[in-house]
Amino acid sequence: MTANAPRRIRERAKPIRKILAGTVLFFLGRGLVAAVRVDSRVRDELRTWPTGTIVTIAIAPDGPQISWEYRAGRLAYLGRRIVKPTIAVTYKSVDVALPVLIGRQGILSAFAEHRSTLLGDIGLGMSLVRCLHIVESYLFPDVIGRNVLPGAPSRQVSHVRAYAALVFPAANVEGTS
Repeated sequence: MTANAPRRIRERAKPIRKILAGTVLFFLGRGLVAAVRVDSRVRDELRTWPTGTIVTIAIAPDGPQISWEYRAGRLAYLGRRIVKPTIAVTYKSVDVALPVLIGRQGILSAFAEHRSTLLGDIGLGMSLVRCLHIVESYLFPDVIGRNVLPGAPSRQVSHVRAYAALVFPAANVEGTS
């Protein structure tokens, strides 16, 4: 084995990590929309967002990304489309994003350790973090949620009902639909 072998192994594993990160981001994207349908706290947070707000979570430099658009009381999951965001959360690499995405590290500690950056209104960014904490409480099993979520929020509906709501790509903030 040569001295470059570990580096080559890491480079080969990177596409797999990007696929895993993209898959988790897909469920996170659908999870926020599902949380709008099942959780009043998420709806209350989104009511404070200005209409036309576009939020993107991306992994630099060329990793997967997801976006949502809040317009006229409706949150829509835009998927991987390239859009001009109002606020953008960008992880510096797939290696630093994965621990957060798979529930080994909390979002707040990732910000504190400069693993991600926020571009845009910090108030909207904090609102997004509060929403994502609630989403993670639905998506993660309790054993993971207790470890990564500070004061894990209680669920208003069961995991099963929240997972069932993942099939919808958009939801009205003013009511469930």
